[in-house]
Amino acid sequence: MAGVRELLAVVLGAALGVAALAAPRAALKLSVFGGPSRRRRGDYGADAAVSERSVWVVRALGVVCLLISASIAAQTYL
Repeated sequence: MAGVRELLAVVLGAALGVAALAAPRAALKLSVFGGPSRRRRGDYGADAAVSERSVWVVRALGVVCLLISASIAAQTYL
């Protein structure tokens, strides 16, 4: 029988995966992985550009989150 933990894991994993795929630059700027001192140079409101490699890494992590979420859902609910 499925519990609350499994349901939360599926919902949160799917939400994180969709967010990483829909807006990878925003997800990277909001994350702690970018580093606090890397983007805080220059004038107020001026952000450094995010590299394309980082964007593709975030997208890949989004796909991984969706796959893990689908795996948990398949094992629990099917």
